[in-house]
Amino acid sequence: MLALYQAARQLLDAGRVAEACAVLEQGRTLDPTAINLLLRLGECLARAGRTAGAWNVFSEAAAVARSAGDPRAARAAAIAAALEPRLSRITIDVPAATAAPGLEIRRDGVLIPPAQWGQALPVDPGTHTVEARAPGRRRWSTVRAVPPDGARELVHVPTLEQEPPPHAPSAALPGPRGQAPRLLASAGRSDGDGGGRAQRVIALASGGAGLVGLGLGAAFGLEAIARRDASNRGHCDARSRCDAAGVALREDAQAAGTASTIAFSAGTAALLAAGLLFWTAPPKAAAPPARRAAAAATAGPGAFSLVVGGSY
Repeated sequence: MLALYQAARQLLDAGRVAEACAVLEQGRTLDPTAINLLLRLGECLARAGRTAGAWNVFSEAAAVARSAGDPRAARAAAIAAALEPRLSRITIDVPAATAAPGLEIRRDGVLIPPAQWGQALPVDPGTHTVEARAPGRRRWSTVRAVPPDGARELVHVPTLEQEPPPHAPSAALPGPRGQAPRLLASAGRSDGDGGGRAQRVIALASGGAGLVGLGLGAAFGLEAIARRDASNRGHCDARSRCDAAGVALREDAQAAGTASTIAFSAGTAALLAAGLLFWTAPPKAAAPPARRAAAAATAGPGAFSLVVGGSY
């Protein structure tokens, strides 16, 4: 933890505030009850202009210190109270009469529970993406730029349009009359590689699937970390006691973590299978000798000869 403190201080001294905050965020993930680290992180976020993030961290530090009987609770609570009038907020308006069944609202990828629809939620100044989706409906999204210093932004979510019915697959276009369809390979011919080539193709396909699995595992892992961090920002205390939004965020984080583990395991297995298939594939067969033919004619007084030869 001391190394993280020193790295963050060096970054702050160099004016690299955003990177310093990211380092302190790592320390917060490692030890969410470190009061001194939370105070330093809150100061860093406030210096970076991320007032909502700073307010959340100072509020969290006050709760942790209060539960531990630490006198620093008063200082953290006072800073959070001073930041509150400067908080910018977004209100997401979802009319109940137009809400589709299964409607989900996300802000910057984080699920907003229905209990918080219509509430003025604190956000950091800058651009934010609000997205709405529901089964059988077209997805809708908008991007809003929120100014600093107590700005208010209202987002109205419209009625989502119905998804169009799936199109039937179109029939293949007929070729010219009297012309048979072309085949990729002529009947009775072999490429001389047999099962080796097919095994290498399967190996490459398995390797591609493995890379996709690893990519999905990384994506789900990052999603789990983001949901866990979001739950710690004012929704859950140090003893993991959460409000409704915190419970939803924790459940989403657990589901994303499980999906990440499954995707990583499947991707690793596919890559191992690909390597085994590729290295055990039979080598390519030697190309058959080319067919050649030759003819030579000689002529002389009263004689003529023709010599024909070839190799098959």
